[in-house]
Amino acid sequence: MGRRYVGNHFYSNSIYCVMKKCDFYIFDLDNTLVDSRRCYEKAFAVAFEEFDVPYDPALYNEYIRTPLRVTFSQYHPNSRDKYEEFVSMVVDAYEKDHLSSVRLFPDAERCLGRLSGAGCGLGIVSNSYMPQMRDILLRLGVYEKFASVVGQDRVVFPKPDPEPVLLCMSEMGASSHDTLMVGDSVNDILAGKGAGLFSVLINRYGEDIRCDECDARIGSLDEL
Repeated sequence: MGRRYVGNHFYSNSIYCVMKKCDFYIFDLDNTLVDSRRCYEKAFAVAFEEFDVPYDPALYNEYIRTPLRVTFSQYHPNSRDKYEEFVSMVVDAYEKDHLSSVRLFPDAERCLGRLSGAGCGLGIVSNSYMPQMRDILLRLGVYEKFASVVGQDRVVFPKPDPEPVLLCMSEMGASSHDTLMVGDSVNDILAGKGAGLFSVLINRYGEDIRCDECDARIGSLDEL
């Protein structure tokens, strides 16, 4: 991606960045640590069709980064009961094969190993739901690496609100000056910045993601 390193500094996408070294690291889950695309694509397609919500495979990354409540409310703004059914259908469809197909990105495995080996505190903040997150992390053998795991069902306001990030920091015993946030969406960055964190956007697929708020951009977790 055309990066040039000088010490802990690097040039990326014509922006001069300083990669901050921290004692605590908070990660998004999907598209950041784990590749769960196949499962979610199937789950979204099933539920969206059932509830007359347009589904475009080309917008997958937008769907995965947006809370289901926000997506659903665009088409059914006054249907709380239907929303609960919609979520249930997404979750049920996802659970049919998520444990067999979701995988840890290779660079995520290396990164988590290095950080945990160095004694850094690790946390996850995701707009996914806790039961699915826990199952995935346990199957992948990394659940015990994280001092805090926060899904959207543990908070009132999910990302981009900073509430889940602040909860994660509290559970880890972290403060804003020694914690770094990593995620693949603008919502991750806004949540991190709202909590006062140095926030890094990971862009695995070379997308044109406009994110003026991020402090740094990377293409792989190896760059942390």
